[in-house]
Amino acid sequence: MKFRAQSSWLKTVEELDKSVTNRYSLVGDFVKAGDFEEEYSEGLYPDCNKEGTAKKPQTDYRLFRFRNGKVRLLDLVIDAQRSWAQDFWEAVEDEL
Repeated sequence: MKFRAQSSWLKTVEELDKSVTNRYSLVGDFVKAGDFEEEYSEGLYPDCNKEGTAKKPQTDYRLFRFRNGKVRLLDLVIDAQRSWAQDFWEAVEDEL
């Protein structure tokens, strides 16, 4: 499995900054991704997954909640455009 092979990432969300409309609106830190031995803290995590080919790339984003040892998918954006972060705002506001 090529997990994180194409510049994909995972980060925390500590707060929401609506003064910007891109990925920087989801304020948090990048975390080590792809290591299944890693222990993740409880919280919100947006995940970027890049797949496809150079001619036809696809970037998908997921918003997860880690709590009590369980993972819950809150939102998903398939083949995202530049405003993908705004699609997560409502879910982030509900969870923070």
